[in-house]
Amino acid sequence: MRMREADDLFFDVVSQIHMPAWSSGRVALAGDAAHATSFLSGQGSSVSLVGAYVLAGELAARADHTEAFTAYERITRDFVEINQALATTGGTFVIPTTQEMLDARNAALRDAASLTGDEGRAAHTGLVVPDYRHLG
Repeated sequence: MRMREADDLFFDVVSQIHMPAWSSGRVALAGDAAHATSFLSGQGSSVSLVGAYVLAGELAARADHTEAFTAYERITRDFVEINQALATTGGTFVIPTTQEMLDARNAALRDAASLTGDEGRAAHTGLVVPDYRHLG
């Protein structure tokens, strides 16, 4: 009832980007354009930075851009997909739908140690990024 009377009501869409390939020809996508994880995953910035780092490193390491694009996707795709999956399992944690879920979320946020479950650990540490320092 109050929603209809509110002068500051806001709705938005939570979405992800799932593409079969992140490059075509001489164009490669990175970050949200290639693989938005959604804010429900809590990993958008991290995944985007890793992807941009690997893309830049592979472009620096290879003379052929198509080989670099292929390597970029081969190296990062599994990591991206693991992090995208966090959004589908963590949505009710980020946006609780009951008072009990809200209380549980707030208690978990106060106890950071409880946020390092196996699923989160795999997503956060699921990729050892290549070392491109020798290229610079």
